[in-house]
Amino acid sequence: MPFKLRLKKSRQYNVVSKSLFVICVELLDGTSVECTLSAESNGRECLDNVCQRLGLQQPEFFGLRYLSRHSPLVPRWVELDRPLKRQLDKYARDQNLFLRVMFYVSGINLLHDEMTRYHYFLQLKKDVIDGRMSCDAKQAVMLASYSMQAEFGNHDLERHTAEYLKDFLLFPKHLTTDGNLKSLTEAVILQHSALAGLSQGTAEDYYHNELCNQILFVRKLKIHGSKMIFLNDEAGSEVIIGVSLTGVLVCYENKQTSKFY
Repeated sequence: MPFKLRLKKSRQYNVVSKSLFVICVELLDGTSVECTLSAESNGRECLDNVCQRLGLQQPEFFGLRYLSRHSPLVPRWVELDRPLKRQLDKYARDQNLFLRVMFYVSGINLLHDEMTRYHYFLQLKKDVIDGRMSCDAKQAVMLASYSMQAEFGNHDLERHTAEYLKDFLLFPKHLTTDGNLKSLTEAVILQHSALAGLSQGTAEDYYHNELCNQILFVRKLKIHGSKMIFLNDEAGSEVIIGVSLTGVLVCYENKQTSKFY
């Protein structure tokens, strides 16, 4: 007698549900992944899903952003403890999310995981290219050389030519508007060749350290990457509030001592 398997008819056997939806998350390297979530899934579930697939063991430094339907040029952070679909339906221009560093650190030693360090480096490089971190031409060349060493390894005379590099984003956009791209590219090729023997992971760390040596970056470090709120305190003084990894920083415009909570 042939064996027959009988399953009780129940909703638990349905593998497709109308309550599921697919989210596209753009990563820091420009690629994307898709996450299938339920209507009640919160932002943290989506973030954990992405971090797990990337092998990021320190997800606390990252967050998810979306473009607001009201102010497309001002991305908003996903509230991780609230249902994700409700936030997107109410505020977002579309269903696309962006994985970004949410909390910046003062020392690379706080990043113990290799993949976390790599994605943190990608965020810093993006901030420099997009002009969110200020640097002059000399600093831009040094940063670009570390970036090339981290991505390509040692300089290859036959491969890493100006022609080969013309399609790579290596410098802040504002430095290349006056026809300076050729001279910058020639300078970074020389600087890259001088880094022979430097490991790719160490080059990423040097990139971070070079940024930390900039006074402007150090001053803004605790509030960089977060939304700054401008308001007045009880005495009427102008202040800027920013959220950092370890608390809330209140910066006074009139040179009073900043307060950290």
